[in-house]
Amino acid sequence: MVVNLEEKVMSVMEKGASRKVIQGILNASLRNAVIRRALIKAIEKATYKMSFKGPDRPDKVKEDRYYMGRALLSSINRAFDSGIISTNCLKALSDIFLGKVFIEGIYVRRNFEEKHGFRPPCFVTISPTNICNLRCKGCYAGEIYKPYTLKYEIFDRVISDIKKEFGAYFFVISGGEPFMYRENGKTLLDILEKHNDAYFMGYTNSTLINKEVAKKLSQLGNFTPAISVEGFKKETDERRGEGTFDKIMEAMDNLREYGVPFGISVTPTRYNAELLLSDEFIEFYFKEKGAMYGWYFQYMPIGRAPSVELMVTPQQRYKMLKRIWKLVIEERIFIADFWNSGTASDGCMAAARGGGYFYIMWDGTITPCVFIPFKDKNLGNLYRLYEEGKTITDAINSPLFKRIREWQNNYWINQPKEKCGNLLAPCIIRDNSEEFYRIVKDTEAIPIDEGAEQYLKFIEEGKMPEYNRKYRELVDPLWEKEYLGKK
Repeated sequence: MVVNLEEKVMSVMEKGASRKVIQGILNASLRNAVIRRALIKAIEKATYKMSFKGPDRPDKVKEDRYYMGRALLSSINRAFDSGIISTNCLKALSDIFLGKVFIEGIYVRRNFEEKHGFRPPCFVTISPTNICNLRCKGCYAGEIYKPYTLKYEIFDRVISDIKKEFGAYFFVISGGEPFMYRENGKTLLDILEKHNDAYFMGYTNSTLINKEVAKKLSQLGNFTPAISVEGFKKETDERRGEGTFDKIMEAMDNLREYGVPFGISVTPTRYNAELLLSDEFIEFYFKEKGAMYGWYFQYMPIGRAPSVELMVTPQQRYKMLKRIWKLVIEERIFIADFWNSGTASDGCMAAARGGGYFYIMWDGTITPCVFIPFKDKNLGNLYRLYEEGKTITDAINSPLFKRIREWQNNYWINQPKEKCGNLLAPCIIRDNSEEFYRIVKDTEAIPIDEGAEQYLKFIEEGKMPEYNRKYRELVDPLWEKEYLGKK
């Protein structure tokens, strides 16, 4: 079986296979470490081959995507090899994550495209509540916004609809604090238990993950916490409150005790970017504490009291680009940066692009991305959508979503590789602010808060266009030389 595994995985990826065949391979991998390692290696090799059979992109873009996938598979393999991951978590990683996302999901999405004429999003981010138990400096929670909680029946229904309509079985849960979700006697744990055929990742401050919660997550198996950290004790307690760092360390200990894989989430700003990619930081969280993955979300001038001055400088961002890819390629640590990993994600993932995602908020607001605080004027709310007898597919076919996808197509998706737009500057709102401004005005998209209105002023005042220009002075030569092969 091991000898022919790569051939079987390639066959599954290219032609599809029955659930029975896939499950047989995965079950064998759980029982036998040799088969498991061979399976992951086979997926890695098949992913490399498949990456060069994909869309017409520069070869180095395809290589970047392979390296990021390899880092993720290496992280999963390290979790398996550690021997501390619970049986249910191992099964969920193997059956749902590897099985549905890396293998079977390719086949399902291909069938969806043939039936509906477009590729569906690969996942959806949902914030079921904006309530939080902390009062972090600069955060909206508990300060000026009215507390909202998504009704459980709507939360449950939209997950079911997304699975059925898009064949997507991966969900990202954000907030507020996800573990503060309470509605009609139900919690986040009830959602995880009901939808045990899906895999969930949640951004959390982790202070509510006591032993009881960690044990339940271990039993469920289908949830991995992405724990927000600011740095070390000094930086974390300064922003999140005294004693928070110790609670985070305790939560990590609880998760390790019960065998629940976890990662970290950080927000680089002008003032902490170097710290968050320092050798000490990487060593502590990924090697000592056992984080399986890391998400880096550069500060965006949106939300409460947005500030262009808090953004990482173009020079800092360029250094972050180099540093992250060094860690991904040389140390096989899975670290993804929404703005510096554009070559791995095949560009901007917003607006329900094929293989991408979109965002549903605590009050039912539907936006193209967590970082795009604008909604379509007619199809921008989940409650209204359902009341009018429409579907979640109608939402992603709204004028706002369509226009962003049109920009994506013109920037790189439908372009030959020699004319592919710079995927080192992939973001419609962050890196191409003037294009985004035109889309908002043309579609009459609605800002969801005062921060969104202020962001538009940053464009009108020339602040964001100037940031875009300065960053492109650094990355355009890199893109042309290393990716397009121009001298």
